[in-house]
Amino acid sequence: MKVADLGGADRQRAVERLTALWALNEAGLGGMIHALRVPFTGIVVGSTAVVLIALIAFFAERRARAILKATTIVLLIKAAASPHTPLPAYASVAFQGLAGAALFALLPSVRLGALLLGLLALWQGAVQKLLVMTILYGRSLWDSVDAVGRWILEKMGSGPGELSPTGWFLVFYLGYYTVAGLITGWLAGAIPGEIGRALERPRPRPEPVPDAALPALSARKRWWQRTPFKAGLVLAALLLATAWLHPGQEGWARGLRIFARAAVVLAVWIWVVRPLGLALFRRFRRREQGVYGAEVTRAMAQLPALRQAAAVAWRQSRAVPGLRRWKYFLVELIVLALAGDSMEKGDGGDERS
Repeated sequence: MKVADLGGADRQRAVERLTALWALNEAGLGGMIHALRVPFTGIVVGSTAVVLIALIAFFAERRARAILKATTIVLLIKAAASPHTPLPAYASVAFQGLAGAALFALLPSVRLGALLLGLLALWQGAVQKLLVMTILYGRSLWDSVDAVGRWILEKMGSGPGELSPTGWFLVFYLGYYTVAGLITGWLAGAIPGEIGRALERPRPRPEPVPDAALPALSARKRWWQRTPFKAGLVLAALLLATAWLHPGQEGWARGLRIFARAAVVLAVWIWVVRPLGLALFRRFRRREQGVYGAEVTRAMAQLPALRQAAAVAWRQSRAVPGLRRWKYFLVELIVLALAGDSMEKGDGGDERS
C-alpha cells in the first residue's frame, strides 16, 4: 500500500508519532546525540527538526494546520521537559514551525518546501548567533576581528584586499550555514520517499537496548557548553585583543567600555527582557495547554519508547562511516517510530512532489 492510500486515521497517527519525535529531538535527543559523540551537534539537531517538519507535511492532509499544531505541542513539551531552556531556543522552534507551515501551505512540492525550509532554518540559527554577539559586544567585536585579521594578513605577506577580514569571516560563516542548509533541505525532501520504501519492506523486530546502556536523555548542557561561559570566553578574547592592539591607557579604556557594555546588556536581558519573555510564554502555555493538553500527554507518553528506538537505530547505524551515519540513523529511527501498530497496514513510496 502506498502512502497516498493511507486513511485519515493512519495519517493522523503518523503525524502524532513524528510530532513526538520532534519533541524528543528538542527536549532531549540533542543531549543523547552529544553523549553518543555525533559531530556538529547543533546543526544535526536543527537539521533533524527540518526533516521531521517535512515528514509531517508529507503525511498530513492539511499541512499548515498540522505543522502549527505540532509546533505548539513541541513547545509545550520542551517547556515541561527542559524548564531551563533559554528563550532563543523557543524562538528557533517557533520560527521553524511557522516557516514550515507557510512554505508547505504555499508550495505543492514537498521537496522544494523542504529545501527552502532547510536554508531558512539554518540561516536563522546563524543570524541569531551573530545578532546576539553584536548586541552583547557592539562594534568592538567586529573592529577586533578586522584588526586581528589584518595583522595576520600582513604577517602572511598579503595585502588587505578589497574585502575586509570581517567580510571574509561573514562570507565563510554564512556560506558554511548555507551549504549545511542546502544539504539539510535536500535530505529532508529525499527522506520521505526513502521512508516509504523502507516501510514497504518486511523488517525483523529489533533487539531492545538495555536501559543501562542508554545515555542520559537530557537537554541540559554542561558548564562549558552554556552561553555564559562562551560569552565570557569571547569577552576575555576581546579584552586581550584590545589590550594587545591598543597598548597603554587607550587599551584599558577600550577594554573597560567593552566590559561595561556587556554588563549593561546582560543586566537588561536578565532583569527586563527575560522575565517579560518568560511571562508571555507562560501565558501562551496556560492557554495552549487547555487546548492541546491531551495531545501533549500522549506525545510525552511515547518518549520512552522513542528513546529506546533511537538507541536501537544508533546501534544499527554503527557500521556507516562519517556524517552519513546521521542520515542512516534518522531514517532507521523514523521507520521504527512509524512501523508500530499505527502503520502496520500502511506502506509508502509516493513522494508527492
